[in-house]
This record gives sequence, C-alpha cells and structure tokens, in this order.
Amino acid sequence: MSTQPGTTERNEPNPGDVTFDLDTTATRDVRHGVRQMLCRYRGLAVDDAVLVADELISNAHRHGDAPRVCRLGLTHQGRYVRIEVDDASPRQPQRRTPDGSGGRGLLLIDRLSSTWGVQNFADHKTVWVELALQRGGNSGHAPHLSTARTWHGED
Repeated sequence: MSTQPGTTERNEPNPGDVTFDLDTTATRDVRHGVRQMLCRYRGLAVDDAVLVADELISNAHRHGDAPRVCRLGLTHQGRYVRIEVDDASPRQPQRRTPDGSGGRGLLLIDRLSSTWGVQNFADHKTVWVELALQRGGNSGHAPHLSTARTWHGED
C-alpha cells in the first residue's frame, strides 16, 4: 500500500471516468457499472475488479463518513482498471487479523490488485486500486490463483 501526503483539493475527474455517489447509489449498480465498463474483457480480471470495487465500497460504508464517491476508469492505455473510493473520514485503512466480523477486505484487495494505496486530502481520503486486465500466461488463471496438483478432500 502506498500513502500519499495530504493536499487541499479533490481529485480531478478523467474524461473517461464513471462516477457514482455511494450515498445514493446501490452497490449492485456500481458492480453493474464495473462490468459494463469492462464489457470487452472476460474472465477473472472482470470478476476481480467487481469484487475489489465491492470491498472498497463496503469499507467506505462501514468505516468511512459521507460524502462517499466511487470513480472507475481505465489507465495505461486500457491495460488496467483504476477504482477509487472517496470518503470524508480521516481514519486510514488498516489491515487486521481476519475473524468472524471481517478483516478480509484489505487482504483481498492486496492480493488481487496490481497496486493500491491511499491519497489524503484536506477534507477526505481516496482509497485507490489498480488491477491488470490482461494477464500474462496462457493458463487462463489469474496470477493470484494457484493450481492444486491433487485434491485431498474427504473420501
């Protein structure tokens, strides 16, 4: 994770970005927006982007303060999707040991993303994530997934 120092202005939107007001938009509509933005891509990369967006939004609702905003955009000539979630809380994201009440979100974000971090502003913070859309190899599996050689299930 990378943390950038505070500044005084909000992020300027990129022309191709899609923005959602998270205080008035259902999370399912944002998930649909991610899928729609990535309609020319297939498979795990799209599923990962939907899952990461869902985690960021859930964290903003659970730990952040209004106003909350989500932006989606393509970067690096369309090779990455960038997901940004703003909230007005000064509290920084913190990893914790997973338990019955949560703690898996940032671990999941860390494992699925190419890079992520927090940018601090005078009146809000932005948690951002970039995910690679075209992954190397020809196995069809994302690099964060490993293939089990044998299944050791119950007989």
